[in-house]
Amino acid sequence: MESPITIYTKLLSKINKGISGRNISIDLVRFVLLFNDCKNRWVQKALKDKDSILIDSLWEIVKDTTLINPIVGEDYTDFTITEDFYELIGATCVAKKEGCKRKISLREVKNHDKVIMMFDENQAPSFEYEWSFCSIQNRFIRIYRKDFDILETTLEYYKNIPDIDIQGYEHLDGTPSTDIGIDLSVQYVDQIINLCAEEYTRDFLMEQALPIAKDRTNSSE
Repeated sequence: MESPITIYTKLLSKINKGISGRNISIDLVRFVLLFNDCKNRWVQKALKDKDSILIDSLWEIVKDTTLINPIVGEDYTDFTITEDFYELIGATCVAKKEGCKRKISLREVKNHDKVIMMFDENQAPSFEYEWSFCSIQNRFIRIYRKDFDILETTLEYYKNIPDIDIQGYEHLDGTPSTDIGIDLSVQYVDQIINLCAEEYTRDFLMEQALPIAKDRTNSSE
């Protein structure tokens, strides 16, 4: 895990490297906000480019989990999603009908499509064809069914990457900040740091320094 102090030091180094004769600093609050914002945009870009080499290498943010304790509705079954859930990759469930159990494949659908699919014989949940569909609603995954029960479900998903923090200032609620690092490989953390340097250059430094940070970001991809 990369520590926040290390990240902070690397960012200062990159910013000052491109500007000769200056000793530029970033206050801790601005550093935390800047890094977390760039981290979130980096994750969004990585997940958007699902055919890229990057997304194939991001197994450290992929997790498998099995959910039990179903909440049964009229034509669906809900399971509470773990707190680190970010985006669904795939899912299956164990279904039961008349004493027989089967693993059923699930497809994620949008909420406005579920009504049509429930009444379409070719798309409706089927124990015999080992198929159903699901949707993500708040902190639940909702799995739709017809004439069978759902006992448990297994999800493969991208984990949420928590925000970093660094000791040395107070949060808005008055609580002291603490050191919280980021659980990503150094190469990916460095990519986020490069984005931070580019952003800082764009917003706070001379316009002619922007190409330097831009080139640094492009060379790391």
